[in-house]
Amino acid sequence: GGGGGYGGGGGGFGGDRMGGMGQNLRQIDFSNEKLPAFEKNFYIEHPEVTKRSEAEAEAWRKDKGIVINGQGVPKPCLTFEEASMPEYVLSEVMKQGFAAPTPIQSQGWPMALLGKNMVGISATGSGKTLSFLLPGMIHINAQPYLSPGDGPIVLVLAPTRELAVQIKEECDKFGASSDVKNTVVYGGVPKSRQGRDLRA
Repeated sequence: GGGGGYGGGGGGFGGDRMGGMGQNLRQIDFSNEKLPAFEKNFYIEHPEVTKRSEAEAEAWRKDKGIVINGQGVPKPCLTFEEASMPEYVLSEVMKQGFAAPTPIQSQGWPMALLGKNMVGISATGSGKTLSFLLPGMIHINAQPYLSPGDGPIVLVLAPTRELAVQIKEECDKFGASSDVKNTVVYGGVPKSRQGRDLRA
């Protein structure tokens, strides 16, 4: 047998419609490319965080069930003021009436603002989305304007369409004050609007 399947040689789903995708891509020799400067450390440790001892930070983590692996992990910020985020971000958070950052936000924001890699695992409703979106918006606003064909600066992948749409709604809500443009891309719908959004 043979030939069927996705994008295969005849029959099945997709035929050969996308079989040539990427065929014109070329290998890039980055040693000959002039790449723009890319800043990724935007964290300014608040004086209250600086005063907090490592033992206090570790006791807080233990109380909240946070497990840390790695070196150079910053201490958590326990209030929105300690997060040292720009006013345009903080004002959007305060409009929502949140009393304090959730544990994943308290530990995740300093790490993301420092430009560190991290994997955050937390329960549904624990504030994960804002733990990566708000630092992402700060990173977006700090980079040079995109030229045609550039982008994206931040890419968020979600396992389901429903979650992707929820994340987009949060992007719309918290990105409005800084004019951060976003779109959600998923299968099963016409691509024309998604394509326009990506080029806007």
